[in-house]
Parts: sequence; C-alpha cells; structure tokens
Amino acid sequence: MARGARRGRLCPRPRLQLARLRRGHLPRASRASRSRAMSARVAEAEEASRKLILVVAAYFPDSYGGAERQAKILAEALGRQGVDVTIVAPTIWTDTVLSEPAAFGRIERIRVKHYPNYGGRRIASLFRWTSEFYRRYGGEAFRGVPVYAFHARLHALAPALVASRLDSPLLIKLGGGGEASDFIALDEKRYFYGAWVKRLLLRRVDIFVANGIQIEKDLAALGVSTERIAAFPNGVQLPPLDEVKEAIGTRNGDRFVFTGRMISDKNVAMLYEGAEGLALAGRSFTFAFVGDGAERETLSARAEAAGVAGQFEFPGFASDVYPHLMPSDFFMSASLREGQSNSLLEAMSAGCIPILFAASGVEDVVRDGETGFVVRDISAAGLREAMVRALDLSVEKRMAMARAARRFAEDRVGIDATATRTIAALDKARERRGR
Repeated sequence: MARGARRGRLCPRPRLQLARLRRGHLPRASRASRSRAMSARVAEAEEASRKLILVVAAYFPDSYGGAERQAKILAEALGRQGVDVTIVAPTIWTDTVLSEPAAFGRIERIRVKHYPNYGGRRIASLFRWTSEFYRRYGGEAFRGVPVYAFHARLHALAPALVASRLDSPLLIKLGGGGEASDFIALDEKRYFYGAWVKRLLLRRVDIFVANGIQIEKDLAALGVSTERIAAFPNGVQLPPLDEVKEAIGTRNGDRFVFTGRMISDKNVAMLYEGAEGLALAGRSFTFAFVGDGAERETLSARAEAAGVAGQFEFPGFASDVYPHLMPSDFFMSASLREGQSNSLLEAMSAGCIPILFAASGVEDVVRDGETGFVVRDISAAGLREAMVRALDLSVEKRMAMARAARRFAEDRVGIDATATRTIAALDKARERRGR
C-alpha cells in the first residue's frame, strides 16, 4: 500500500484535487480547453446570427411577381446592414443558372419539373424540392442559421424540416389574409399533406410576419399568440422625393397604369373590361398594362378589335416599373387575392393614386378619398365608376391625394426600414430558440 494512504481513503493530494474540482477549480489545461470551446461556440453563434436563408416559391427569371421583387430588394437591404443572405428557390427552367453570387450573398436554385406548391399529380416535384433542400441545408454547418420563408404553402415544408432538425429559428411571412389566406390554400389541397403541413407550420414557426391587420386576425383565430407575430408592412425602394414632386406637377390627370403579372389570378380581364367600357363611351384617357403573362396578347387583341387600341398600351415585362409609374396619375388593380401588394406600395411611393378592390390588406394602406380609392362593387362597372371619379378630380385634389400617397410610403414602407424590422424579428425568433 502506498505510503500515506489508508484503506478506502484517498491520498491527501488526490483529495485536495477532487475538492478543487468540485469547487470549479479546473487544471490550467482544462480551463484553457473550456475557454477555447466556449469561444468557438460564441463565434459560431455570432456567425450564424449574421446569416439568413431566405426561401421563396419562385424567383427570377422563372417569375417576376411581387414576392420575387420583395425578396430581392429585402436581401439587398439586409446585405447593406451586414447580413449574409442566401436566396433559395425552385426553378423549372432547364437553362437557368443554379448558383450565382450576389451583392447580398448568393442565389441558389433547385431544379424541379413542376413548382412544389402544386402538389397533387405533381407531388414528385415537392418531394424532389424538399429532399434536396434538406440535403443542402440540413447539415451542421447551418445549425442556428435562421430560415425565413415567404408564404405558408407547400414549399415551406422543406424549411420547416431543416429548422426542426437543426433547432434553428424559423420565420414565415404570410402571403394573404381572409379568403386569400395561405392556410386556406393548404386546407383546400385534396390530399392529407396540405392539412399536415399546416399543422406543422402552426406548431413549429417561431415568428409569423404579418403585413396586414386581417392576417393578424387570421393568426389569432388559429391560436397563434401575439408573441409569435411580427406585424410590419412590405418595403419598397423609394424614388427620390424631388423627382416625385416634379412628376406630380407635370401630370395631366388622365393616365392609368397597372404593373404586375398579366394572369387570370390578377383579374386583369375585369380591369381591362372596366376601362374598355369607359373608352367606348368616349372618355379620353390612356391606360398602360405593364407586365407579361397569358392575358397580355388576349387583351391587346381585344383592344384592337374594339377600336380603342390607341388608348391602351401593353409594353410587356419591365424590370424597373418606375419609368412607367412616374408619368402616371393613377395605379389600378383588380386583384382579390393580395396580401399587401408590392405593386401598390411602389405606385404610392411614386405618388400614383391607387384604385383597388377592397381585398385583404388594401384598407391597411389606402384611405378612400384621401390616399386613393377603395372599390367595393366587385365588378367591371365598379372599376369604371372609380375611373370616372378619378378623372373628375380637380387639379388641387388630385395633387393632394398624390402627395398623401407618397407621404404614406415615406412613413411606412421604405425597404431599409423593413430590413431593420426584419432583423428585429430574427432576433425575436432567436430568443424563442434560446440562442
């Protein structure tokens, strides 16, 4: 038996060492190792906090809609505030670049045969999108990196699974409220997976971003607490105020414009029908439909056949809509399925007076008779009556409404302010994850 030891008892020095360990006194080598490990964990957390995976259902060049534009300008604004953003989207085009650098980070695309949101007979594309997204972003290198998906549709399943695996913050911005709710769209899927994805998102999402009061009400009705809702509007790039003031002063009060995708979901045929009726009645005005889609050629042919082609313009897609907005007096949209239209906000930032149906989110932005016109008669006749009201405005009233529309945009929807609110929402989501 070693000298100084008794049966069943430690030597004095080992006992002393054990006591020191119990009191938290680690050997120098152990303390240094723990310090290095803690420093590494802090560095990893800080690095993750400066990154974001931004997921959209489609992106340029597949689609040029409002969500795509919002994703692009938000990523650029976040990049200016030091966030490294990766935009991830499906693509159905065979010649699209799958990976490309951007000023804000990078753009990554996953090639599929059909867009994941379709489901049904095209569900194989949902499986392809989900599995490839999980393979790319479900590894340890992305642990703690927030995932932010635009819209709670089927494509959001992949981000939800990745965030769940890595215990990462998950945010979703809803695309519409009321009858246009994303969750209603999921419920309407024929098979079980729509309802299953809905339940998963309601359970797992840390922060829902709501850009309208109706969306907030919808979330509350679904049992989502206010602590899980970040309410703020979409953002737009504001054209210089001096240019807008000059444009307002040179307008004649007879030019209308629509900007967006010319597809049936945007109800552009009804919009054209209302304007055509006014043109056939002999009222003088011009109307530019700026955008591309299946309805463009159809409506152009209708204008020719009706003998009113001289009052309508169909210039096609424009990557920059402001050259079309700045000379226009009024912005019109007949869409009934909008959350908070980016086209509407862009128009108001250019001092265009909006004329819209009372869809979800519209009355959060437009005050009838002050910053625009809200049309409650959902028909071509209702749109036509609103156009008459607009054309009959006095110069003073028209200019006052145009300036009021611009002021709203300045106060509420600058994209840099939206980026700051987004960062605050990301921080709130991290707190919920304990990060």
